[in-house]
Amino acid sequence: MFGCLGRLGCGVLLVVVGAAGWHFRDQWMPKVKDAVTTDAPARTEVWAAVTAAGQQRATKLVLSLDRTRGPQYVHIDPADFAAYLLGASLTQLTAVDSAPQAIVRGDELFIRTRIRLAELGGKQALGPLAKMFGDTEPLLVAGRLEALRPGLAQFRLTEVGIRELKVPSAVVRSLAKRWGLRNRPEGTAPEALPVPLPAHVADLRMKDGRITLYRVAP
Repeated sequence: MFGCLGRLGCGVLLVVVGAAGWHFRDQWMPKVKDAVTTDAPARTEVWAAVTAAGQQRATKLVLSLDRTRGPQYVHIDPADFAAYLLGASLTQLTAVDSAPQAIVRGDELFIRTRIRLAELGGKQALGPLAKMFGDTEPLLVAGRLEALRPGLAQFRLTEVGIRELKVPSAVVRSLAKRWGLRNRPEGTAPEALPVPLPAHVADLRMKDGRITLYRVAP
């Protein structure tokens, strides 16, 4: 008898909890979604191609700040700067995806592409979600640019998602290591890509959908 009443009580409790969860879903569902998914710009926004030609354009502008009579600052297209910070990794990237893209939203630079999960330590590195993925999947990366010292900045990864599902921090560090310089400069965060710059470049900022680099004040 008491076992039956106990089971009945548990059943009622589950119904009450379920009803309360459904009633307050507008409060907890957004928090759960934010915890497991990336906040990607909509596909209808103006994404631009990340290309080798863009990398050359960005390099030319960056190096202009190192000239004696060079400009005090330069504006660089986000996709071109994304190609610049990827450096030699852009070749590896385009071997899998011929059309990576980038966009700036607020103070973050987003890059979307496709990647072989073997480059991130294999599917097993993704933990319980591993069985959901194939060998090659869409990748979304978001990060902020930070000036560390004259001649060096970093692209600190704030979000990394496979199919827009956030990946473990160990995978984020693996990607930063994969895409970054082989010899990481001192002071670079483990979840960041080092961005080498001419010694005369003192600062860089993202604003109004573009990236601006500033020369050291004379």
